Amino acid sequence: MGKIVRLISLSFCCFLAASSFASAQGADQFIASHVKPHLAAYAECAKQFLGQAAKKEPANTFERIESSLRPACGFQIDQARDALFRGNFSRSEANAVIRAAYSSIQPELRSSFEQAAYAEKIRRENEKRRPAQPPAGEETGSLPQDHTKEVEFERTKFLKEASSAFDNCLAAEMKSLVPSSSESAETLTKVIEIKCSDLEKRLTGLGVAFYGASRDDFQRIVKEPIDERKRRLVADIVTLRADLAKEAAKQPNNSSDATGSSKPSGSN
Repeated sequence: MGKIVRLISLSFCCFLAASSFASAQGADQFIASHVKPHLAAYAECAKQFLGQAAKKEPANTFERIESSLRPACGFQIDQARDALFRGNFSRSEANAVIRAAYSSIQPELRSSFEQAAYAEKIRRENEKRRPAQPPAGEETGSLPQDHTKEVEFERTKFLKEASSAFDNCLAAEMKSLVPSSSESAETLTKVIEIKCSDLEKRLTGLGVAFYGASRDDFQRIVKEPIDERKRRLVADIVTLRADLAKEAAKQPNNSSDATGSSKPSGSN
């Protein structure tokens, strides 16, 4: 904006040097205070208009758009001309001042338009290269969310199945080993863990594959529930042994009853 004001000032200086009004006292002061503000406002209006035109149609040229400046910003030119008339400029002199002023700012306006048009062309080219996105609020916008729900449902299902397989293995191995083993519950728990370790690794592997976490990170995530399951296993072993002992305690009585009932009646 300051550059345009300087160009307008220079055009006035050159015009006054050749004008019959140049000898009039205070002519330059009159133009500076009454005419320049209107021409500077015109220049600012023209730059804004050209910027908008460049965004709307960057393929246009300055020459094609230039003719639209008059209806868009011409009221500032009319005010500048009226000010010159009040300063006793003739119509031809006023028109000459305005032409000189416009000639001085035209290169700046052209450059402003061309820069804005170039920037808009680059923006549109980059926009074309981006993947198309469905407008917000349209029905197609819900597809990614639905797809995400389906993926998460399947992930959860497979992880639950893997967890259930691990639990079933622990229970099956416990029932298989406990009746014929005299080892402590803690020792049996470690043996059972080893026998089911492949299923535990599979559970961890699925978590790594589904969520992109490292194996160590996912093991930390599932460590607490797995540790809790192993602690319950010790209690389950103790409980199973107690139940088996109760069943075993009933066997001699049942055997005696069976033996007694098989004796012949009336025997000694």
